Amino acid sequence: MAVVIATAFGCVALLCVVSWPFFSDYRTVVKIQSAGAAAFALYFLMLGSPTAAIACLISCSQLVISASVRDRYVVTRLYGASLILLACLSVVTWHGIASALAFTGSSLGSLARLQTSTTRMKGLFLIGAPFWLAHNLMVGALFALGTDLVSLTSNMANLLKFMARRRRSAVENAGSLVDRPVEICLYPARADKILTFVRF
Repeated sequence: MAVVIATAFGCVALLCVVSWPFFSDYRTVVKIQSAGAAAFALYFLMLGSPTAAIACLISCSQLVISASVRDRYVVTRLYGASLILLACLSVVTWHGIASALAFTGSSLGSLARLQTSTTRMKGLFLIGAPFWLAHNLMVGALFALGTDLVSLTSNMANLLKFMARRRRSAVENAGSLVDRPVEICLYPARADKILTFVRF
């Protein structure tokens, strides 16, 4: 029965991980991530990994803060307090390198959630993903490993798509500047008797 419940929570978490990178609206992203964090907390708890479960619960609280508190200053301070709490609870539930990996991955996730740009958010999540990947390998969280791979793939794909779109936009802007004729006087001291113009 415990395996079935853990699998159900894993499915919910996987759905959230797969879907959120394809949304550009910040509040929608936060809501989806919050549901995923809560599902992962219960999933890790069922698997006997308390540090990871606490990290996910704190992540969930951070997401709720991001979605409900308007004041950026207050949000930053609350995130800082939650990271201190995470560090303390990581010590209490310490079980070796796995706890260190969960703490590091969760801390990077906290920095990601503080971003107002979904692009920077996805980039920081990509940096933190290997720590969670290593943690899940160590504790045998096979379902979470699949989620990690999906997260890495989808975030990387979206970032590459964004970079390609940005590069294409830069090329188009540069092209419009090249096509625009620019007149340069070769004889600035004799502006009243300009004989030659150069057009680019």
